[in-house]
Amino acid sequence: MRILHCSDPHFDLSLRSIPWKKLFGKRAIGALNLLGGRGRYFDEAEEKIAALARFKERYGVDLVLCTGDVTALGLTAELENAAELLAPLAQPPKHFIIIPGNHDVYSADVIRGDHFHYYFGQYMHTDWPQYAVDGPWPIVRLFSEDIAVVAVNSAKPNPLPWRSDGYIPPAQLEALEKILQDHRIKDRWIFVMTHYAARLANGRPDKPNHGLRNADEFLNVCRLIQKGAILNGHVHRCYRTSLADEGLNIDEYCAGSVTMEGRECFWLFDVNQDSMKVHQGYFDKEAYEFKLRKS
Repeated sequence: MRILHCSDPHFDLSLRSIPWKKLFGKRAIGALNLLGGRGRYFDEAEEKIAALARFKERYGVDLVLCTGDVTALGLTAELENAAELLAPLAQPPKHFIIIPGNHDVYSADVIRGDHFHYYFGQYMHTDWPQYAVDGPWPIVRLFSEDIAVVAVNSAKPNPLPWRSDGYIPPAQLEALEKILQDHRIKDRWIFVMTHYAARLANGRPDKPNHGLRNADEFLNVCRLIQKGAILNGHVHRCYRTSLADEGLNIDEYCAGSVTMEGRECFWLFDVNQDSMKVHQGYFDKEAYEFKLRKS
């Protein structure tokens, strides 16, 4: 099975099209960041995600996993726009799984209105609803006889402008532990999705105000995995980190941002019963196509 992991496309809308009354609190600061230049790194996000959809078809990708941050400010108009732009990549829907990032739940109104689930719920169903203890989370999806995907939600609103950290609720971690102990999953390749990085490229935890606050507890649970990977985004650089020093049998793969100018990347996994080969994708700007780096 061929699996593509991408993250952080950050589709935004022209601020001119957004009513200013929508831009309050942290969103106002986010809007100022976009006006100050951050947004220009994602000017071609729409075109690049279309190029990724072409790559998917050209390379026969079976399953796409997206670890969040599909918007800039978490506005409903942005979520609707992101759902439309991702639709070609998300076909068929049962072979596309997505989780929210912190930008997708930028403020509490997104949580109250369940806006992310409204636009992306068709990609967030679970095969094991008995383990869904926090809304739909954790999500469990089984593919063929060899692969399982388990998704936890670590994204939350951060009202303070200097904070963009995440946290996996204890109920989700407890359920994740039970899932990984389930005899039906133990012999599969297991891919755990979370938006936040448990470790950076150097193997160290991220800063408290930017990282996964209970990363150690999360990794402790993931020690139950014999083969597979932890997949995340949030940090806008592609990297692979060994977790052997943490007592894990698997590595962590950060997919960076698939659309950020100069850093476009993703991961491609070729998995069969006995082995997994991993390739890093990059964007060839001259050809305006995604390609694979040579091993």
